[in-house]
Amino acid sequence: MDAKIINSLITAVNSTFNMVLQVEPKVLKPEIAKGIDPKYPIVTVIGFNGDIDGNLIYSFNEETAKNVVSKMMGMPYDNLDELALSALGELGNMASGSIAMNLEKNNYKVDITPPTVITGKEIQITAEGVILKLPLNIFSEGDFEIHMVIRSGGK
Repeated sequence: MDAKIINSLITAVNSTFNMVLQVEPKVLKPEIAKGIDPKYPIVTVIGFNGDIDGNLIYSFNEETAKNVVSKMMGMPYDNLDELALSALGELGNMASGSIAMNLEKNNYKVDITPPTVITGKEIQITAEGVILKLPLNIFSEGDFEIHMVIRSGGK
């Protein structure tokens, strides 16, 4: 996977989370994964297509999801209802839009799809292509992860 793609992802996530959540996420070591096994029960999926095709999968634990929603709403929010899930989808949308803009600066033109938010204890997602797993610390140790799947392009 092209280092410009990985750097576009990391830069976009850092800037989006810093701006929207007022937190400095700690990016842990990226790795190429054999598959997608979301670690947490709240997942936002956003597709992208153009010069590269694939998906971004954002996975939150419940406590992190509540903290994210509280930061976005500007008040404590302790319920993962439809409004909260919409906010989590919007965070993924903002981060993915930023990733798309960073990719364009590196001569990769992509469009993103609207977010889909999925919840459940044993979520299984299958995808073909190169899968980059990016774990992060947002509010606590290893509380968030991103999978970036590249099906075509980006080599």
